[in-house]
Amino acid sequence: MTHRFFYEGSLDDALLQLDGSEAHHLLHVLRMKVGDEVLLFNGTGIEAEGQIEKTGRKTVDIKVVRRHESEAETQVPLILATAVPKGDRFRWLVEKAAELGVTRLVPLTTERSSVDPGENRLKKLQQTIVSAAKQSGQIRLMELAPLQPLSDFLKEIDPAEQQLLIADPQGAAWTELNLAGSEASAAGVVILIGPEGGFSAEEVQAAEDAGAQAVQINAGILRIETAALLMAGLVRLP
Repeated sequence: MTHRFFYEGSLDDALLQLDGSEAHHLLHVLRMKVGDEVLLFNGTGIEAEGQIEKTGRKTVDIKVVRRHESEAETQVPLILATAVPKGDRFRWLVEKAAELGVTRLVPLTTERSSVDPGENRLKKLQQTIVSAAKQSGQIRLMELAPLQPLSDFLKEIDPAEQQLLIADPQGAAWTELNLAGSEASAAGVVILIGPEGGFSAEEVQAAEDAGAQAVQINAGILRIETAALLMAGLVRLP
């Protein structure tokens, strides 16, 4: 299997230089040599196949052989707007959402929210997103949006362009949905996940007024990250 590396910049040049942690991993962990084949991606949807042409102490020169856009780009946009779970569970949620090909993850504040991840923590999670994309073969990096109130997020959604789903124990069964037959879902799917105490009745009503369909995904009560990844995985099923 060809090893994938994240390249922060344009892939247009014939010769690219890998540095930083990616070069360190190539040189000192994988111990790759001149002539070995690599695959570079920069998170924009393009991949570049290449060969190692020269190695230094902290840099690697790579000659690009060909560029292509992956078939994975045909997936519909998927936005996951979710309350933030406690502790390291949020990092795990971000990692797995990136592996599943979530397009954008939006941390939400709600009436019953108890966690604010902070701007610095969100920035540090960018490396988690890169690592998840490398491991899973995603060619676009998931966008991690700033924390915002649910009410503000709902104003961004156009139900004519996106299918909005809200996790609710009182909602319709998932099996009753027809994502494949929805014109809005072809343009994008938006998933809303509440905090440990769930969305308030007023928040559910506000989401429904914004065009959301309430759906039940399990007979029991799931944790934030479990519900978020279960719904994202169901949307990403072929």
